[in-house]
Amino acid sequence: LNTLRIASPASRLALFELQPARLVQQADRDEVDLFFHTRDGAPPGLHQRLLFRERYVLAGRAGHPALRSPLSLAQFYELEQVIVSPDGGGFSAATDSALANLGLTRRVVLSVPHFLFMLETLRNSELVAVLPERLVRGAGGLMVVEPPLAVAGFEMLMLWHERWHRDPAHRWLRQQIVTSLEEKPC
Repeated sequence: LNTLRIASPASRLALFELQPARLVQQADRDEVDLFFHTRDGAPPGLHQRLLFRERYVLAGRAGHPALRSPLSLAQFYELEQVIVSPDGGGFSAATDSALANLGLTRRVVLSVPHFLFMLETLRNSELVAVLPERLVRGAGGLMVVEPPLAVAGFEMLMLWHERWHRDPAHRWLRQQIVTSLEEKPC
């Protein structure tokens, strides 16, 4: 964001919470110029560019006793955990799918609507969470370890409507975003 402000001080950006069911409609109506979404569930018919591949890590408060040494699978699914449910109130995610393949379930005791709520919750509780590595890299007050099972990561895309595909200002903005992510790799 700082790079954009320096390069184009007169520009204005507005960030909106994503409404996945309305992405194509919002693009068609010119309500939103650019979207960020995972490849899974990205609507067809929009131009796209891969921004990064993300992996999941296990995090808890700094000094969390359960995270001091490598966890067994049994220890992992017994821990009380928090999950992000963007649609609200869900208690299942990619980690649960991986566990279900093994005939296991975990103890999800809290569901929050955004990852940002999760960080403060983790810092101030005994709860742990499986979350994107980029989110916790450099976040103070947290301990990050490898989860004891493979959890499928995701690919983050940048998406835009055809009308903006060749627009010079839009192309410039997209390139600035790509460049900023290349300068801060995972």
